[in-house]
Amino acid sequence: MRVSRRSFLGAGAVAPVLAGGDRPKARCSIVDLGCVLPESLAGFKTQVGDLRHEILIVPAVRAVVEAGKEIIELWIERGATVLLEYVAGASVEPSMYFPYVEYFWPVRVKIREFSPVKLMPAAGDEIIATFAGQPVGLRRKIADGTLITLGSPLGPVFLTGDPDARRWLDGIHIS
Repeated sequence: MRVSRRSFLGAGAVAPVLAGGDRPKARCSIVDLGCVLPESLAGFKTQVGDLRHEILIVPAVRAVVEAGKEIIELWIERGATVLLEYVAGASVEPSMYFPYVEYFWPVRVKIREFSPVKLMPAAGDEIIATFAGQPVGLRRKIADGTLITLGSPLGPVFLTGDPDARRWLDGIHIS
């Protein structure tokens, strides 16, 4: 089995999250499972110190390896929220350029887009964000946990100090 160096190091870095204890030690954790946008990782790192709810953030991945799936499942099984930025797929091509993603959940906001990709909702998915009328944000309740998938990376927006992005992130635990 071929494993890239980035995937190996990412899996090794998250091993403590999988090891021991009934609950994750941190209420909020960022896990690099092959982040392809360093600015997304950096942006989320500016936010985690203030978050007070149990959330796992996986910034800007193109694919999730098996070890990553196990980590995500562990957090969801414990009733946490997992925020997964997914950056692979077909880019949304708007007919008229409107540079904002419209979020409908957990709060209604418009946040500057960052190369959005169209997500294909499955049964049980709630569309929580669109760009040019195409779904770019999904939410799925799984047991006591929640999986949020964003097709437009939010992390880079935090580096600009966007208050709506912070309001959206803070709203996750309220809803």
